[in-house]
Amino acid sequence: MAYATVTVTNGIEIKRAPVGYSWTVLFWGFCPPLFRQDWLMAGVMFLLGVFTYGISSIVLSFIYNKMYLKGLLLKGYTIDHYPAGVSEDSLKNYLGMVALPTRN
Repeated sequence: MAYATVTVTNGIEIKRAPVGYSWTVLFWGFCPPLFRQDWLMAGVMFLLGVFTYGISSIVLSFIYNKMYLKGLLLKGYTIDHYPAGVSEDSLKNYLGMVALPTRN
């Protein structure tokens, strides 16, 4: 399980994005992106899993949650709630972004 969950919104829809290591990707492979409706990554992870006999899940479990959250922010979502232990600066460092999107 990830160490924290950030809540993001685009004004219409609210999503929860885990921060940290993804145990679900390690054990379930491409299923977590399916449940999160992240269709592109589900397809990529499925193909990588087929070609690497599931070994790619080990590597992807370290980076998938970061890719999912960064993808949501780039699609126009903004951070609605920071959980305890996660600050804006730590999240910027985690994602490798200079600034996080803000609400207008």
